[in-house]
Amino acid sequence: MTDDAGTLSGARGEPRTMGKLAEASVIFAAVFAVAAFGGAEPSSFAVVEILLLGTAAFFVAFPGYAPAAVPHRNMAVPMALGLLVLFQLSPLPASWLERFAGRAGLGAAGNFSQWSLDAWSTRSQFLILLTCFAAFYLVQAGVSGRASRERLVTWLLILGAFEAFYGLVQSLTGWQQIFTYLKQSDLEEATGTYINRNHYAGMLEMILPFSLALAHAEIRKLRGGREGHIARGWKVLAEAGAARLVLWLSMGVVLLTALLFSRSRMGILAATVSLLVMASLAAAARLPGRSGAALLAAVLGVSVGLAIWIGPGPIVERFSRLGQEATAHQESRPAIWRDAAGLVRQRFWLGWGLGTFPVAFPSVQTAFPGKFVNHAHNDYVEWASDLGVPAAALFFLAILGVLLRTVRAFLSSERGLEQAVALSCAGSIFAMLVHSAADFNLYVPANALLFAVVLGLAVTTVPRPSPSA
Repeated sequence: MTDDAGTLSGARGEPRTMGKLAEASVIFAAVFAVAAFGGAEPSSFAVVEILLLGTAAFFVAFPGYAPAAVPHRNMAVPMALGLLVLFQLSPLPASWLERFAGRAGLGAAGNFSQWSLDAWSTRSQFLILLTCFAAFYLVQAGVSGRASRERLVTWLLILGAFEAFYGLVQSLTGWQQIFTYLKQSDLEEATGTYINRNHYAGMLEMILPFSLALAHAEIRKLRGGREGHIARGWKVLAEAGAARLVLWLSMGVVLLTALLFSRSRMGILAATVSLLVMASLAAAARLPGRSGAALLAAVLGVSVGLAIWIGPGPIVERFSRLGQEATAHQESRPAIWRDAAGLVRQRFWLGWGLGTFPVAFPSVQTAFPGKFVNHAHNDYVEWASDLGVPAAALFFLAILGVLLRTVRAFLSSERGLEQAVALSCAGSIFAMLVHSAADFNLYVPANALLFAVVLGLAVTTVPRPSPSA
């Protein structure tokens, strides 16, 4: 069912309960995925897959119950990528594979084979990808109103604050457990409920922009839009919005401090660049510049001050290893990227199959000799290896398109929650695009899901064309 604007799903004005169903599904899925070891355990993440895929399938099958319409163009890239993975899993003549892939009988079953080098890995990763697409769809369908958008952002901040506090407790007390599970690695760093500190940092850097953008919005409301210093500071602090300002600022400090104690170099770099981009956008929009700069300086100053007071040695020591790692020609991330480039060249157009990087990599491996390399530690390279360069380019260009549209929405929005959410989403997306250059957060189920939620939230801030357009 479509309307005049060319949209997926359907009738407007349906009962609010359907919107709350989509909203609750997304919130529960995000919280559960992060809490369950970052989605690293397949049996736990299966709960998320069933919930989101089931809810999305219900709205697609019965479009009249969908809370809001989703423009076709917003789902075009997910559909195209889904079709490509289905092709990778489809049975093909072995002679066809031999002619175009240069290899005979890969995954052969009788006279037929799949394009994917490892069909089981592709199917498993495909379910995760579809779950993320479902989250992206549900956010647009059910979290398009101001109240629902505010609730989703609030829950993201609650989740981030909990994870940040949990990680700081781990790092500062030495209690290195994830609930009842005793950690086996990253025993001195903050990891929250994640196994890996870098993926923990990836989650924090996606949520951090929301706290700072909301704090900045509260400052503007307290100032009443006036330029200059905040007059009569004690009077301003007595206003109702001051409590929210303190809350968002406190969350920002805790999130950034936990990020520092994750000791994830790329996570710290991505978050820093993201905050600078947000400050630049605020200046371009001619928002109160001095208050924004003061806010950023205050949060950074307090967070760095806490890190120095607690002890910055381990953090500094992590960055000091950069030179040593750069000279390790065979045991470094760039070494993996050089080898992975060979995989990309061999199957430039259609890739080796979604999720097959660890299976394909040994055929070209010279990095980390004798060791198992499960990811390329670069989302751009791994997506190109798995799906081919054209599909990877389409995927990341689509994300860049959402980022640019969100920036335009921020610059054109009136001051308020919508503008703050647009700025937050822009900062979050930018941070993940930077971090993806040296890690594989988009292959971590919980972080990929959170990123899909942020992308969906970003799309809701972009004005939709009218039916007559």
